[in-house]
Amino acid sequence: MTFRSLPMLLGAAALATQLAACDRQPARAEAPLRMVKLITTSTTAAADYRFVALVRQARRADLSFENGGKLAGVMVDVGDTVRRGQVLATLDPEPAHLQVLQAEAQVRSTAGQLQERRDQLRQQQAMHADGATSKLTLDAAQLAVTMADAAHSSANAALQLASRAQRQGVLRAPYAGRIKARLAEPGALAASGQAVLQIEGDSHLQVVADLPAALLPASLKPGAVVVARGADQATAGSDAADAIKLTLRSLADHIDAGGTVQAIFDLQPGQTPRRSGEALSIAIASGAPQIATLPLTAVAQSTKAGTGHVFVYHRTGNVLERRAVVLGRQRGDSIDVTQGLRPGEEVAGAGTAFLIDRQRVVPYHSASTLATGEQP
Repeated sequence: MTFRSLPMLLGAAALATQLAACDRQPARAEAPLRMVKLITTSTTAAADYRFVALVRQARRADLSFENGGKLAGVMVDVGDTVRRGQVLATLDPEPAHLQVLQAEAQVRSTAGQLQERRDQLRQQQAMHADGATSKLTLDAAQLAVTMADAAHSSANAALQLASRAQRQGVLRAPYAGRIKARLAEPGALAASGQAVLQIEGDSHLQVVADLPAALLPASLKPGAVVVARGADQATAGSDAADAIKLTLRSLADHIDAGGTVQAIFDLQPGQTPRRSGEALSIAIASGAPQIATLPLTAVAQSTKAGTGHVFVYHRTGNVLERRAVVLGRQRGDSIDVTQGLRPGEEVAGAGTAFLIDRQRVVPYHSASTLATGEQP
């Protein structure tokens, strides 16, 4: 190698070194992920109708006397347990006893008159056979017997009624149960049919509700199952243990004056024991779709009325899904979404015009410590 070729070799080595350095330049840094604020969707409570219902015994009655009178005694009080046929209250027995005596005397009187008319008829029959009396006289005697017999029968019926009234002066329990109310006290005058006591049987319980006819869904038919809660638990919807399952027994086929329809439900077996008179809150599905409400900034509205799209966030992969939705009423800065979203899904709360489908993002978390009470 000569001195003349040496500079050429050094120049080639320097050029190769520069080219290798260019290949080792760092790659362009990846753009940072967009940060989005997320909103969790939830359906409104308007999907169910709630009505107040009352627990009652299937067997119940207002007890009264068939005939009025003065109360001689009331042997039971509210809450007492009674057996079938037990004496609960009595009327003053003297008026009924006197009516029986009067009816018995009338029976004896009419029996004597009937016997007298029969004797006279036999006389007239004998005289008519001898030709000593006319046919008209015989017919009159026969008519007198018929009338006396009718009077005697009427007196016997009056005696039976008086005896019945005497027996009905004692009020007895029609079946085993419990006294619900005591409405009269001894010494008071009880009119015929006036309630003196209220009794409830010890059979199964029912739940009764007056439901607005205009709000009843077509699916509410006998056999349908609905969920109820105690009046003090009506807002505790998250605790399934408090739910009371009811089966619709019957639904009235007529509408009351107030525009309501009476529905009777049976408690399903195995439910927590309820007390008669307890109020329940019944939830009946309205049949309408569930509605979610989102801020306007979370929805990109289309040119076609009632449609638009949102960006649903998927934590697996931290990506956004562009999803078409059906829109409802606008309420100030919010709008109803009637179709396209499920409860619990998270959507981007703003910036929909700058987002795209399948875009990777980072959820925004506020740095404020006011909500948690932490010290900076």
